[in-house]
Amino acid sequence: MTRANNHLINNTLPPGWHPSLSVPPDTQDAKRWAWIVHILYIASFFAGITSIPGVIVAYLKRRDALGTIYESHFTYAIRTFWLGLVFAIVTTTLCFVLVGYAILPFFFIWWLIRVIRPVVALMDNRPIANPTGFF
Repeated sequence: MTRANNHLINNTLPPGWHPSLSVPPDTQDAKRWAWIVHILYIASFFAGITSIPGVIVAYLKRRDALGTIYESHFTYAIRTFWLGLVFAIVTTTLCFVLVGYAILPFFFIWWLIRVIRPVVALMDNRPIANPTGFF
């Protein structure tokens, strides 16, 4: 459990944290890395390869974010990468029999939702409601 969460359980403020701050200071680093991961995922619309460093960062930083709202963001990003990879392989394979072209718009919409949803949650300083869900 993180130091910030211990203070939340004991109803005290962590050192250096003022009630006007939206996030305790020891979670600022996790928040910054969550933003970086999500920005790399957004960039994958233009250069698909940026999701690879994004998932690597998510794996590396998820442990540092344990017990914070940002843990769900890293879990969500990791799951988005692997589901997206499987979905892309299946869709690409099905394009050889022309069925994949009908599925491609749904894949694009799914990826768009999976990229926008965590950005909105980060803007509101809240966790992903169901980080292991399909949407």
